[in-house]
Amino acid sequence: MTAPTFPIGIDKTVTNIEATSGVFTLTLSDVNGILVGSRVDIGGLPTAAWNTLNETITAVDATLKTVQYSQGNFTVASQEVWGQLHLETTWATSADVENWLGFDATGDDQTFLDRCVDAANDRCWYYRSRAGYQDHPNVAPGNDVTLGVIMYAAQLYRQRGAVDGFASFDAQGFGVVPQQSLGQILALLGCKRPGVG
Repeated sequence: MTAPTFPIGIDKTVTNIEATSGVFTLTLSDVNGILVGSRVDIGGLPTAAWNTLNETITAVDATLKTVQYSQGNFTVASQEVWGQLHLETTWATSADVENWLGFDATGDDQTFLDRCVDAANDRCWYYRSRAGYQDHPNVAPGNDVTLGVIMYAAQLYRQRGAVDGFASFDAQGFGVVPQQSLGQILALLGCKRPGVG
């Protein structure tokens, strides 16, 4: 049996699980980099209902190598397992992107915007890690990087329904190619240049 792998971020092996009234305690390979308030995904556990996305860590014990979060109303006897905990990147929020776009999303728009923000957070962490930076997924390295993530998420959102580039109305009747901002986003993220240790 193989634990699932998540493509971006920091992953930890889950070795033990128990729960009391929905408060889960996971024993991990290590808890380095996990903070109270970190958002995590859990996968590969033997019971499908225990696998979950977007949980918020409520407690971290570095001595016991455990983390806690609340999910449902499960009670689970302590048992050895083999799964994976993935630490999500949270450098920008949907509220940040709504502010940049100048509107409040609702319904399906909110769902799609949230997905764009999650994708931008993960992708920007990946861009910077490939450039040699060693950033914490839950702590943005600076306001410039946060703005880069916001701009990237907004660009992803604005491309909804478009074949290439931003969806737009061309009143002139001939193809004006919209200008992309990827170069500016990469500059804000500090990419296309190596990280300096």
